[in-house]
Amino acid sequence: MSRLNVVNGMAMLSYINQNNIDLGGEVVPFNEGMCDGETIEDIFSGEFELERCVAHGVGVEEYEDIVINPLAPLFSFEYDELHLFFDEDMFCQINLITLLAYLDSNAYDGKIALHLIDYDFQEIKCVEIKPQGFFDVYKCVLIDKKIPETILPDIMMDAVINYLEYSKEDNELTQFVKENIDLQENELLDEMFNRFKHLGLGDTQLQKIIDKSKFSF
Repeated sequence: MSRLNVVNGMAMLSYINQNNIDLGGEVVPFNEGMCDGETIEDIFSGEFELERCVAHGVGVEEYEDIVINPLAPLFSFEYDELHLFFDEDMFCQINLITLLAYLDSNAYDGKIALHLIDYDFQEIKCVEIKPQGFFDVYKCVLIDKKIPETILPDIMMDAVINYLEYSKEDNELTQFVKENIDLQENELLDEMFNRFKHLGLGDTQLQKIIDKSKFSF
């Protein structure tokens, strides 16, 4: 049986390589942040790339180098098993929905194991998951910005609810910045990172929110 492991980004891939962890197959990172910006139905298509380039403010070549090229083995559909390693936070769960939607839209029928991991890259649990239905979830949540009718695991539904709040122009993050505008920027960043850890946002994303919120005053 051939196995492909998809991990939630370069940080986990580096951890695996540095600690010589053998996952029993090739390991590729999903270096996206689907919780930011807009998207379209045809996942990983040329039009999708253009839309995501706008979301991240990068050119097509840079986007392909960071996101598309590392995922090339996934697009081959030559693997009998896919093992997906993702955190429970909003950032990772929205990325996970996108990957499952892609597999659903391409009728992937191999085994898919979801490994939920914590912030130290340690496995919390592993469950088998089916991609069927996730393309509709993806369209409903990421494109239409609505709660799906599909029954989702609690962790994923919590992430969807947080994502829909995060997608608003004025959300809990921007409100927090406005209420704590007198803090030094590094203190504000630390406070946001700790308070909103469940969102899984990095320093760069939080800094953009701070800058945008301050500019709106």
